[in-house]
Amino acid sequence: MDNTIKDPIRRICLAAAFLATAHPSLLHAQQYPNKPIRFIVPFPPGGGNDLLARITSQKISESLGQPIIIENRPGASGQVGTEYVARSAPDGYTMVTAGTPLTISQAAGKALPYDALKDFTPISLMVLQPNVLVVHPSVPANTLEQLIALAKAKPGVLTYAVGSNGSAPHLAGELLKAMAGVDILHVPYNGAAPALHALLAGQVTMAFDNPATSMAYIQSGKLRAIAVTSRTRASQLPDVPAIAEVGLNGYSVDSWFGVVGPSNMPKAIVDRLSSEFARVLNLPEIKERLTQQGFTVVGGSSDEFAAFIRNDIANWKKVLNLSRVKLD
Repeated sequence: MDNTIKDPIRRICLAAAFLATAHPSLLHAQQYPNKPIRFIVPFPPGGGNDLLARITSQKISESLGQPIIIENRPGASGQVGTEYVARSAPDGYTMVTAGTPLTISQAAGKALPYDALKDFTPISLMVLQPNVLVVHPSVPANTLEQLIALAKAKPGVLTYAVGSNGSAPHLAGELLKAMAGVDILHVPYNGAAPALHALLAGQVTMAFDNPATSMAYIQSGKLRAIAVTSRTRASQLPDVPAIAEVGLNGYSVDSWFGVVGPSNMPKAIVDRLSSEFARVLNLPEIKERLTQQGFTVVGGSSDEFAAFIRNDIANWKKVLNLSRVKLD
């Protein structure tokens, strides 16, 4: 056999040998995805995590050419579904919606079956969500300054409803108390809806709630919006000031939602999923729908999300230290 035949054959053989010995994650990434993807929601249907998973998954599924199956695995304040993903194979076929409780728990040093920094691969930060401080219309205060003055005049009398201990709304109230130097009683409820219903019934003085949930009550006069917890004003409530604007400089408490997978996912798969989430989140119809639900769309790369998680843990440590809240 002459060299003109040998060289092409040799090249084919070398290429085949390379593919046979290539890193499995590289080959996997080249074929990804070739089967359905499971998108775990660690809470019951109907919440913010569930809504975001369902809104984004359909468009991403169309682009990837494989079904994305939403699977609700509630339990232990999100720990059951989140741990399930932390222990899953890092092949890109299992991911979970994550949120503020992940970083708050890590900052508080709570005993959890996973580590927020070590056991997950950040894929995409999806949205931020401010809360709005709302009061019952019977409360004689129209501004934050008036509310703080009322709290100082009546220490321990004013109350605020909380749907989940250790949540962003809970810590928003504790941070307000610490920075303003007031004594307001925290009243826990089993969920955001019961907390809001208690406020509407006048059983408590105030609450920190999702603007989208409170909007109809604010517009009807059943609740009064005092301020929002984000650094700047919320697009849904442009006339309502941020708490930092009206005397409490540096105050900022945002909830967030994102997507993470098990640790050590192949970078090529992570990058593809991250770019898909960013693309879908910025589709005009998706962005408008999420904005109407009180979300601020973010998106971004896996590395940006990883940095965000580290910063958020550090920020919550500061909040917990300042407010002196101990979470069980």
